[in-house]
Amino acid sequence: MRILSDFDGVWTDQAGEADAIQAWYAREAARLMGVPEVQAREEFDAFRAATLARPHAHGWWPRGFLTAFVDEDVLLATGAVSYWLDGGGEHPAADRWRRAIAQAGYANAQEFGNAQFGPAMKHHRAEGSHRLVDEARDVLGGLEAAGVDLVVVSNSPTEKLRAMFGEIGAEEREGLRFVGDARKWWIEDPAPRADVAGRSVHLDRPIYRDVLTDVRPDVLIGDVASLDLAAAADMRSTGALPADLRLLLRRNAATSPWALAQPELPRDERLVDEVVDSITALVPR
Repeated sequence: MRILSDFDGVWTDQAGEADAIQAWYAREAARLMGVPEVQAREEFDAFRAATLARPHAHGWWPRGFLTAFVDEDVLLATGAVSYWLDGGGEHPAADRWRRAIAQAGYANAQEFGNAQFGPAMKHHRAEGSHRLVDEARDVLGGLEAAGVDLVVVSNSPTEKLRAMFGEIGAEEREGLRFVGDARKWWIEDPAPRADVAGRSVHLDRPIYRDVLTDVRPDVLIGDVASLDLAAAADMRSTGALPADLRLLLRRNAATSPWALAQPELPRDERLVDEVVDSITALVPR
């Protein structure tokens, strides 16, 4: 049995990391605008609420394509707000944000947001606040004892996975492999899409597709349906991946109702077969 697992949001809890990134973003915006940090954070939260009110139209837009929806992943908040600002989002404070970002030399809010995301994430990690979930060690032991091959894949560099798993004494070995820089967000051809419960989901993610083809998992688990599961669901339907591939969604406190409801859809119309609350569900019983 072979499992392909996403990393962030499956083997980690992203809530603290996401809050730290949003706080950093708001703090830097406050500095540019010359307003109190608490005010900038309140305004940011209002902007984010506007994106969450229309989640099918807001989220992460690398290369001009909506690659994941804002209500699927708390780490998408700053990117969604940046795109909302660039798109002329309406709020009494929005023009002040746009002016301050432009006067600071950024081409747009997305460029500003991209410049904050990496340093904020690295700072949070350096503080020792970002680590694997508590059950990670036991789950790895259970999978090894059951003879299950595990491949952990991430948009982050492979070195990040090695470092974080290394903190609990888990190194790459036969049956455990780490794959970074998967670029699940990379949309090549925007035409292939699936209409899933009222949302249009991009399917052509060629770099991630190569990972899926190489691993050919029996089970795939992720916390973001559009990023982690959409390409695999499409490949399963066309025969490029096994017909019995199981697509699992790892639920967290912020998981979208849109994703949670998908197991009720017909099999060929969904991206999620089953919702689980923890990686402990991966260990064969």
